Amino acid sequence: MRTPSWSRPSWLVVVLLAALLVVVLAPAATAISSSRSSAEEAAARASIPTSVDVAAVDRFLGEQIDAASIPGAAVAITHGDQVVHLAGFGHDATGAPVTADTLFRTASLSKSFTALAVMQLVEEHRLRLDDPVVDHLPEFRIADPRGADITVRQLLEQTSGLADSTVDPLTRQQPRSLAEAVSDLSAARLVARPGTQWNYHNPNYQVAARLVEVVAGEPFATYLGNHVFTPAGMTSSVTVDLDDEAVPGLADGHVVSWGNAFPVAGPSTFDGGDGGVVSSAADMAKWLVVQTNHGRAVDGTQVISDRSLTEQHTAGPTAHSYALGWDTDGPAGAPTRLEHSGNLLTYSSYMEVLPESGYGVVVLLNAGSGLLLDQTSIFYGVRSIVEGTDLTPPGPAGATFNVRTLDSILGLLTLLVALLAARGVVCAGRWARRRRQQSWAYTAIRTAPYLVAIGAASVFPQLAERLVGGRDVTWEEAAYGWPALTVLVSALLAALLATLVARAWHLVQRAGIRELSPNHVISTQFQEARP
Repeated sequence: MRTPSWSRPSWLVVVLLAALLVVVLAPAATAISSSRSSAEEAAARASIPTSVDVAAVDRFLGEQIDAASIPGAAVAITHGDQVVHLAGFGHDATGAPVTADTLFRTASLSKSFTALAVMQLVEEHRLRLDDPVVDHLPEFRIADPRGADITVRQLLEQTSGLADSTVDPLTRQQPRSLAEAVSDLSAARLVARPGTQWNYHNPNYQVAARLVEVVAGEPFATYLGNHVFTPAGMTSSVTVDLDDEAVPGLADGHVVSWGNAFPVAGPSTFDGGDGGVVSSAADMAKWLVVQTNHGRAVDGTQVISDRSLTEQHTAGPTAHSYALGWDTDGPAGAPTRLEHSGNLLTYSSYMEVLPESGYGVVVLLNAGSGLLLDQTSIFYGVRSIVEGTDLTPPGPAGATFNVRTLDSILGLLTLLVALLAARGVVCAGRWARRRRQQSWAYTAIRTAPYLVAIGAASVFPQLAERLVGGRDVTWEEAAYGWPALTVLVSALLAALLATLVARAWHLVQRAGIRELSPNHVISTQFQEARP
């Protein structure tokens, strides 16, 4: 029996997997580096901007959405109670020019609206932030007995103990209402005692939205329309439950891959309360004014008290600098920056408020992705200009790992996989002939690398979850989030399976031919005739 050795196809499988790991992990490392440099930059800020170079903002956005193949964007900049700049760039999925009044799905920027709705009910003494949720929402009963201790505040600051690792908000059957979203949590377990650990988890805000409609006695969308959007002057804004739910005047978003943007509806994910607000840059500017104008709208209408707004902007001690629907920088009681990003895979967004200077900015893009590499670079570039920290921030066109470059690499790897698959199937007969004189143990050893690779490719969504901080990922979400990578993994899986099936078929055929060959039959009869 020959000593096992690595053949060229086996080495190619290993090399492909190694290349795939490099391509996948490189953006994650870049994102970590980016977040560190962002934190250092925030700490190094020495002055408050007295004005914003809006021409630089417009120039940057126009250049960078083109470099990132994002079809359209809108921006709004505010200062105190004034809207100082509105602009649109590019086009929507219908080809219409994007303006400040073009509708976008704002994704997780919606959480700030849900949190403010809760704060309004707190102001009216209809509930308290530290009340157990079940006191006002008896239907909120989960399998973990500690769930009865979850408070309203813990839902909003993401410290309820609920997490994607135990609830799987995407792989579960998607609910069709807030009531159903809450009832679907009946089998949920907590990853930690309520109030002790921060986990970003969208169902927290679905429960909060259901709480609003139960306590207020009206549908959540109606409540936001009557008590939040209208007082704030946001006449074009609505909220929906599904990321593909039709809204008059709203076009489909886009998935960007291989340097092209593809118009597509969302994957029909439930986002009521956590990501369902549809708005425009003009309306979102009015929302920013509420945040910087002591809870008052542009026309002076008091949407919420300054005291309640301050509480909403304050992060708790265990909340990982996350306030009620806002991320924060700086001291808990006096943040230097309030911000939030959003991603619905076909739309993405970012908003920021600088409490010290009174400036606010929102950026809306009609394309999303899984890791938001290009989008985050755009968001932070606009942020740098508004904050006056860098008037020529790096963008996706000059980034080391921009999506267009990565997709080109992934496309070449996919082509190589297809060629190897064709070769493997065509040469399967020759491979089987070589294995004829070898033991099954040796054949199994030679097949092991393929089986390992098939196993790794099969759990691709679970591996992808590690890149997005443990958030739930499905094959569909992966296809929306990074098509080029998902196509490569799918091609690799199909290629390996096709090669193994072809080889197995030829092995069986060879075995059958051997069984029926005259020499083998005579030998078998002779052995049976021996005494």
